[in-house]
Amino acid sequence: MLKNRIPAILELLGVPYTGSDPATLSITLDKALSKTILTQAGIPNAKFTIMRSGKERLPKSLSYPVIVKPVAEGSSKGVGALSVCESEEQLRDVVGQLVSKYKQPALVEEFLSGREFTVGLLGGTRPKVLPPMEIVFNNPTSQWSVYTFEHKLNYNDEIRYEVPANVEPRLARELERVARAAFITLGCRDVARIDLRLNRNGKVFFIECNPLPGLTPGWSDLCLISEKAGMDYRTLIGEIMAPAIQRMREMKKTTPPPTKLVS
Repeated sequence: MLKNRIPAILELLGVPYTGSDPATLSITLDKALSKTILTQAGIPNAKFTIMRSGKERLPKSLSYPVIVKPVAEGSSKGVGALSVCESEEQLRDVVGQLVSKYKQPALVEEFLSGREFTVGLLGGTRPKVLPPMEIVFNNPTSQWSVYTFEHKLNYNDEIRYEVPANVEPRLARELERVARAAFITLGCRDVARIDLRLNRNGKVFFIECNPLPGLTPGWSDLCLISEKAGMDYRTLIGEIMAPAIQRMREMKKTTPPPTKLVS
């Protein structure tokens, strides 16, 4: 993946850029690593394990159903209708297929059966939290509500987006709290989108962090969220750039001028 390498090159060259630094991009690319860090920080995560072949011994604490996804892919790549497994036999089969196809380990985590939300954040150590957007599942024949790669690639009537989400004030505050805590703990800056899901009892859990969310007007989740929050596209881009411009100015103040060579 280039998304964590390009900023590293830019830093070596002294070229300003927007978004999180290479360390945060590397951490968030690894779903298991980011979930481990957040769990240690007290941010709720579903129980999970990593499988590299499909033949590993499974932890006894893992409960079915579980959902399986590649550990280091974005945009729900590798997530489909068969990603939710109800038995060990089914799980091992799905893991084997994913590992073979994506050439990386699989993340296996307990499936959260409640509502799904995504929250956009802008800024730095005190980020602005935008209203949550809910991914509403409309397919009554589907046993499991899963936001798949196909849904993100080709929008269809199996899902719809509700923004701002219709949530009671207490849930809205908890979504904001968990999203902000994840953003800060993972070291995000400028912009990120945090995906959250409820368990069957309504508790908010972290799913994953996207520190480089799409910015296609009228299509990308963050653009839909900001628009409904009363922020036009130009303002959204300005909000993302503002802290990066401030970093550039501070860097210029502390960076000594190049030494002139004496001929």
